[in-house]
Amino acid sequence: MTKQINALFAVLIMVLLMIATRGHDNWLSSFLHLPDFTIPALFIAGVYFRKFWAVFTLILSSVAIDNYVIVHQGVSANCITPAYSLVPLTYYGIFWISKAISTLAIDNNSVKNAFVIITATCTQWFAVTSSYYFFTATYSKTGWGDFPAYIAKWSIIEIPTALYWMVAVIIVFTLAPRINPALKLQKSA
Repeated sequence: MTKQINALFAVLIMVLLMIATRGHDNWLSSFLHLPDFTIPALFIAGVYFRKFWAVFTLILSSVAIDNYVIVHQGVSANCITPAYSLVPLTYYGIFWISKAISTLAIDNNSVKNAFVIITATCTQWFAVTSSYYFFTATYSKTGWGDFPAYIAKWSIIEIPTALYWMVAVIIVFTLAPRINPALKLQKSA
């Protein structure tokens, strides 16, 4: 029962971080603009919780946050195209592939884990960005001709933000158990 409460608390914290970082125009944005925490939350859920309810909660929260900021905060709905339906599927892919990661702390598998994190993040971004591009006016005018320039422009802006969070997560998950051994996370069954 305690593990379930801890998992529920951890998922709640991740949802709150997603709200603070994905919510576009919120109280936190006025002080500091942090990148979206969704991808790191999915990695954490896949590595440590491995339960469908955790990923379902995170994915549903991301869609709900986007809906809220578009409907109630007036954020542009430019990214809401038929391609948006791919976003939850790629998020589930991040969760699923993260099960191949042994831990989010620095250990003997750090190189393999970093490879999985970078590859999964880039693949997710490329799939979503490609489908979004297909439904934009740029594609209808130029086809795939401008796609390489589009990828070159946005990949160096968007991919590193998720990876910066992952570096921070790995540092925290490595140092926290050294400070207090009770903070060592274990995978759920």
